[in-house]
Amino acid sequence: MKKDKLTQIEIDNVIDKVINLSIISRLMNLNLITEKQFYVLKEKIKSFY
Repeated sequence: MKKDKLTQIEIDNVIDKVINLSIISRLMNLNLITEKQFYVLKEKIKSFY
């Protein structure tokens, strides 16, 4: 089975997604957003990438 290499854009998208999820997670932990807002934002981030 041959594995395809990720393009730089794909790598950048993965990094961006992780950073965004980390940010909203931290916002929720700091009680700056609600759990409901967290899940809404999380779904938006997933659908964006």
